[in-house]
Amino acid sequence: MRKDKTVEQHIKARRRKRYNYWAFLWILPVVVLMAIFSAYPLINSFILAFTDSSGSGYGNFVGFDNFIELFQDEVFWICIKNVLIFTVVGMICGNFMTILLAELLFNVKFKKTSAFLRVLFILPVLVPSVVVLLVWENIIFSSSGLVNQMFLAMGKEPIAWYYENPYNFIAIITTNFPWVGGTSFLIYLAGLQNINKSVFEAARLDGISGFRRVVKIDLPLIKGQLKYFLIMGVIGGLQNFDLQLIITGSGPGTSNGVNVPGYYIFQLAWSGEYDVRYGYASAIGVIIFLITIGFSIMNFRKNRKEVMQ
Repeated sequence: MRKDKTVEQHIKARRRKRYNYWAFLWILPVVVLMAIFSAYPLINSFILAFTDSSGSGYGNFVGFDNFIELFQDEVFWICIKNVLIFTVVGMICGNFMTILLAELLFNVKFKKTSAFLRVLFILPVLVPSVVVLLVWENIIFSSSGLVNQMFLAMGKEPIAWYYENPYNFIAIITTNFPWVGGTSFLIYLAGLQNINKSVFEAARLDGISGFRRVVKIDLPLIKGQLKYFLIMGVIGGLQNFDLQLIITGSGPGTSNGVNVPGYYIFQLAWSGEYDVRYGYASAIGVIIFLITIGFSIMNFRKNRKEVMQ
């Protein structure tokens, strides 16, 4: 009997190993595609950052010259300042409005009404972001748009919102108002629904309700969702340049107004507005990558300390 059990165990162990090999085979295509489209561009960018490549091959090795020039580049520092402003303000406004919407839906008593409103607020996901930006450019902030019509009615001159300082900052930050379309409010709503009902009952007995309950109970208990959107907001903000590309283009307010690192990279590498400098553009990309990684590592260490405590 013991020998039979030993043989069975040996056969089962071999089967488990075989299945493990098949699992590696199944994920191999994903690994290969990730290596080609994710790992290779990243490694290639690091190599190009130390060259004077202008698009034809790697060019000559120049060491840290691109990075030295980069830290003396006035346009680059303007881009960094702009992206910090857009990212911080965007995260504050976006998260505040999204949490507010999630709280409102969470406190709706009628389930059918809540379900209808969730569908209503998720519909903007179906609309491409390019279409949304063009609506803001041509209907809201155009020379004859809604905002300028209001200014004309008050006896004031119309403004080229996306092209005049400091109005271009206001226009870019206001674009996509009220910043609640998409799936983010659903994640916050799921976090609120995951809170034990006994917590709310205890808060009600203690006389904690309304805004006090949101601050003292809801926000601490959805801290995981807040951290997630904090990280994704920083990463997305540093990489985002669709509004500059689609609306402001190469017009006024771009080189010294609302330019951001992502669009500056595009200008250096592909747009033809500067001499094509793949190496210099890659150096900017490396700096943005290091900032993102550094922020993610700090957040990871902070979370690990909290878990250990």
